Amino acid sequence: MALSRIISLSIFVAYSIAVPSSTQTTLSAPEFAEREFDVLILGGGTAGLVVANRLSAPSTTSKNVSPLRVGIIEAGQYLPEDPLINVPTAGNLLGNANVGTLIGNPTYDWLFESVPQPGLDGLVIQYPRGKVLGGSSAINSMVWQRGSRSDYDVWGTSLGNGEEWTFEGLLPFFTRSENWTAPSTSTPALFQLSPAQKQALAEAHGTRGPMQITYNNFLTDLDVPAAHALVCAAGIAPNANPDDGTDLSMPAQGVARTVDAHTGLRSYSASAYFDAEARARVNLHLVTNAVTYTVAVKKEVVMATGSIKTPQILELSGVGNRTLLESLGIPVVLDMPEIGENLQDHPVTLSDFRLKAGAVTLDSLANGTFTSHHQAHFKTNKAGVFTYSVADIGTITLQSMTTPSEFKAMRASLDKELAERSLTPLQKGEEGWVEIVVVPSGGVLSPPQAGESYMTGVAIQQHAFGQGSVHINSTNIHDPPVIDPRIADLRWDFDILYYGAKFLRKWAQTKPLADLVDEMIAPPASLKGDDEWVKFVKSSVRTTNHPLGTTAMAPRSLGGVVDPRLKIYGLTNVRVVDASVIPLTTGVAIQSTVYAIAEKFGLE
Repeated sequence: MALSRIISLSIFVAYSIAVPSSTQTTLSAPEFAEREFDVLILGGGTAGLVVANRLSAPSTTSKNVSPLRVGIIEAGQYLPEDPLINVPTAGNLLGNANVGTLIGNPTYDWLFESVPQPGLDGLVIQYPRGKVLGGSSAINSMVWQRGSRSDYDVWGTSLGNGEEWTFEGLLPFFTRSENWTAPSTSTPALFQLSPAQKQALAEAHGTRGPMQITYNNFLTDLDVPAAHALVCAAGIAPNANPDDGTDLSMPAQGVARTVDAHTGLRSYSASAYFDAEARARVNLHLVTNAVTYTVAVKKEVVMATGSIKTPQILELSGVGNRTLLESLGIPVVLDMPEIGENLQDHPVTLSDFRLKAGAVTLDSLANGTFTSHHQAHFKTNKAGVFTYSVADIGTITLQSMTTPSEFKAMRASLDKELAERSLTPLQKGEEGWVEIVVVPSGGVLSPPQAGESYMTGVAIQQHAFGQGSVHINSTNIHDPPVIDPRIADLRWDFDILYYGAKFLRKWAQTKPLADLVDEMIAPPASLKGDDEWVKFVKSSVRTTNHPLGTTAMAPRSLGGVVDPRLKIYGLTNVRVVDASVIPLTTGVAIQSTVYAIAEKFGLE
């Protein structure tokens, strides 16, 4: 089935923004509509710009092959000089307004939110998504991680997508995106590495890609003590090379991030893949403005609008569940009920702690002298607190934060629930564990006090059994879709959040971190009973904004929407290249995985 309907659907494009070089890449909407493209990419986000760059590049094998004519339609603005995007400290994991104002700001964020969650007593979950060129890579926390070998191997083997979708199959595409810089010798590591370990870490990464991958050149007073306390509290050893397929434990060097070592600025898809060389290509064009146009496409359409918008656009185009589409009066092009299902994410629970006087954290930016010093340091050396991103992100097993009897009871409860439910094939075979993060600032769950320093502890559930959905309930492209992640839909999923929250307290009471903590703020030290803990956890849940899986790559018999070539089953010229194709979540932040998927598609 061809995509004639999709090509003429109501496409988002925004007003044209001047590009920082003399180029014809960015067109007005009417000019863009007059062009014919070989490939039209919907969405200039994390994956979309990778695909656009690779597909529009001149052939490296034959001078006689004309490069593809590529068009990009992006809903948001192009803001290449915006300091809130570019200065790393402004990007904050939890949207704390004292640190950064990207998340929750309508200039940068679509401001999506979930329906009330029954498993959380009706709590509504915020779903930030990037609303600028570069998509969510422009507003995320810049964390750069690879999942464990088993995370990816299950895509290729258990789900039948082939060896190319295993860890080894994807490894060349992880490294293809990277321009990795070794950690600075002037910044202390969380744990010391031997020369051999440093060499192995270097060999795990690429050095010729567009994405700038570095490590923090500044650490707060929390980072080293928190890392040492975690390995002690969880009974684990530091991980010298977390990107070699074994991501368990605290990275010895701290987590890698997408920050340019030379400029101190965020590296994201717009800066890395829509650079001056790409903008100068006569066969690559970008448009932005919220208008409806019919665009001529000769070969293929690539959906790259993300796990929330991709199912929305497909359903508005008549591709989805027949019952839903007919109820809204949308002509059915392809009946595929799986579109918009299988939504997965990484839910978190949080705790706030006040620190003892004198501790240097991001809260220290309220001090004028401290801020002035680091502003000058950043301007001169492209280093310091303004280049900081979260350094401490360590993964632990469930057994390390529960007693044997608690884990046994959780497992028995899970087996009982699963036996009573009708599971989709994509829900079988997961095992849960937790990632622990320190955010060196306060005010997430409780109002910060002037002159004080805080820590927010984060426990992230990386493998939830519950799966949600994203669907339309309107024929208006401007209406947000209905997002239902079904967080804590299973008792097992809630129990992981519950024990994760309790582990955060144990962690904060473990030396050397305990030497810095002055008071438990949220929850307070007085909170002890099970009922009180349950109530607190349900009120503190967020997500780490990693939605995925809503057009899953898997065989049709397993509920898949796209095949291993990322083509939608039943359509001849529509592919999906974004996080929505990830069939089962990874145990880490998904940014580098999305780049690898896009690099793989772009090379093919």
